[in-house]
Amino acid sequence: MIIFYGCYLYIKINQVIHGKVWNFPNLIYSRIVNLEPGNIYSQNEILNFLKNTMYRKVDCVMLPGEYSVKDNVIKFIRRSFDFPDIQEGEFYTQLLFKNNTLKKITNIKNGRNFSFFRLEPQLIAMLTSPKKEKRIFLSRNKFPEILVKTLLSIEDKHFYEHDGIYISSIIRAFLANITAGHVIQGGSTLTQQLIKNLFLTNQRSILRKINEIYMALILDFFYTKDRILELYLNEVYLGQDGDEQIRGFPLASIYYFGYPINELTLDQYALLVGMVKGASLYNPWNHPIAALKRRNLVLLSLYNQAYITKNIYLHLSRRSLNVQPKGNITSPHPNFIQLVSEEFKKNIKNPINTFSGIRIFTTLDSVSQNALEKAVKKEIPILKKQKKLKDLEIATIVIDKFTGEIQALIGSSIPKFSGYNRVLNARRGIGSLSKPITYLTALSQPDKYHLNTWISDLPISIKLDNGEYWTPKNNNFHFSGKVMLLDALIHSINIPTINLSMDMGFEKLVDNWVRLGIKRNQITSFPSISLGAINLTPIEIAQVFQIIANNGYKKSLSSVKSVTFDDKKIFYHTVPQSKNIIATEASYLILYAMQQVVNDGTAKSLGKIFKEFSLAGKTGTTNNLIDSWFVGIDGKQVVITWIGRDNNKTTKLYGASGAMQIYRRYLQYKLPTPLVLIPPKDINSFYIDKLGRLFCNKNDQHNRFLPVWNAQNKKNNYFNKELECNATEKKKNIMSWLKNLL
Repeated sequence: MIIFYGCYLYIKINQVIHGKVWNFPNLIYSRIVNLEPGNIYSQNEILNFLKNTMYRKVDCVMLPGEYSVKDNVIKFIRRSFDFPDIQEGEFYTQLLFKNNTLKKITNIKNGRNFSFFRLEPQLIAMLTSPKKEKRIFLSRNKFPEILVKTLLSIEDKHFYEHDGIYISSIIRAFLANITAGHVIQGGSTLTQQLIKNLFLTNQRSILRKINEIYMALILDFFYTKDRILELYLNEVYLGQDGDEQIRGFPLASIYYFGYPINELTLDQYALLVGMVKGASLYNPWNHPIAALKRRNLVLLSLYNQAYITKNIYLHLSRRSLNVQPKGNITSPHPNFIQLVSEEFKKNIKNPINTFSGIRIFTTLDSVSQNALEKAVKKEIPILKKQKKLKDLEIATIVIDKFTGEIQALIGSSIPKFSGYNRVLNARRGIGSLSKPITYLTALSQPDKYHLNTWISDLPISIKLDNGEYWTPKNNNFHFSGKVMLLDALIHSINIPTINLSMDMGFEKLVDNWVRLGIKRNQITSFPSISLGAINLTPIEIAQVFQIIANNGYKKSLSSVKSVTFDDKKIFYHTVPQSKNIIATEASYLILYAMQQVVNDGTAKSLGKIFKEFSLAGKTGTTNNLIDSWFVGIDGKQVVITWIGRDNNKTTKLYGASGAMQIYRRYLQYKLPTPLVLIPPKDINSFYIDKLGRLFCNKNDQHNRFLPVWNAQNKKNNYFNKELECNATEKKKNIMSWLKNLL
């Protein structure tokens, strides 16, 4: 019977050890930072990347996870990391900057320069596993020997000598239990502890102990010591994260100290080993004094066993625990994680929680996300106090204008709040944020409209289908008679915008919205659509302005780059497709006009602060100051911000006084990249006079400089009709040329 029972136990053990021992949590990472010489990453941005991935700043770099900075040089040893396509080892690297631009990436060991180099991403979320257990698996050879020696010296000195059980310990525990009249000691080896954790319960009984001993003997006989130790190091219970268990030293190292297990110091290893005896009793967050005493007791044991000297023991025992604040294992960005979950389900056809142990590499830029969160935390309380409103809400999204990657996202005035995500779900009127699309529609017809085209600015009244009349007004209740197209957009004037829409035809405007990705059934009111009578979510607006900012080319917005199984195989990877939606020339002209909005229009207060960056932007406000919008564009990013109240009552905020202030604050925490507009080949710039006529040369009357789309393929060439380089100027230029020639 004993032999048959032993065979049963062996089969039970073998099924687990040779099968899938654990269900692992799904890991979500921020974006992988790709570095190349000439990148527009600033030195401060790279330093922030390193800090966010828990690199230590030191004077002399010696170990993985350390960096130093001196003048325009950053040196660091990049950790080894399993990237989606390949595992890369440690690299001792030097980054050289000039004029705040990355110029050279050097492998310090061999002196060779990299043309391409990757920084490992930051772990931003660890999703719940089915058994409420979290762990990060490491193979035996990746555990530092100092940790293993410390563990064995405290928990099982004879691990490599016994056969799974240690008789003297069992006898000692047996006598203690007999004396006490109940079970008070276990006398367990690491092998027995592993058996208990994997196969048995915590209930103390003689029968359970017999099972534990028998199974430990079987495990030790059929498996190597290193395999048993590997399982133990990844299985041991080391605390709680809410209702989830922290299992294994690799995860506990990140939870309590924020660093991988191979980057800890001896006193930190001593704390983790000390917690094995009682993870709740010696939890450094809840019981710091007990944890400190237990750690020092482990250090004393190491000294008594001659593993360390007295001086080292005294030095280490005086150190504080140096644990990180509770909850800092990941950077919780619940609104972004919600977006990732939805995109994952849409593209892979299954929810994330149906998988185990997958790694999801996202597009989140930790520097942008942190800057956005700081901006919201700082500015929203100020706006609430100014307007005496307690229920102001916000939705803001940051995208890479070239790739469509979503780099940051906040869907609530409390950035860490996991609830209603307004970026994805809040459908609001967009107000004057629609005007760039109205003017884009016009400028896409270069045979008819240009930035210097005159538009009527006289009172109008439009009869609607229901027989009523719509009588819109300008915000300042002033009518100038006529205004240049560019100025109408710069100053966000209503009446010229409506007149332009009627002149084009509302159907053309609707068609352009549809071309930019908005569903036709979302557009219900034709006349007022030119003033933003269309309800959109911030993420829909972000896609529209991504196209405009990217020279008319659409890259679908995305938050997931790739997904790998726990065997490191890629089973999903996004390949961004680029599609031309609008003419590059029209896109250029609108971006130029939006730069003038920041220079001299409704956003000029922003332009004064960030004058050297040539930002483009547009404010938006709906009727009765209900919604406040702003879109900001620099050389790399498009940022969409909405501020409002869920009850649709007034915020008392204009676009410039509300949403734009969030963008301004964001740029203070993350400096923008200069927006340099390169005109397409069919765009030429000319001076204009007060009548809007084009001239080749500047004088007192011609002091404005405008780009013009010369559509060569059009029979009705604009230059042939409008360009006024008069004969005197031409003659003057010819005489000057002859003089220089002679």
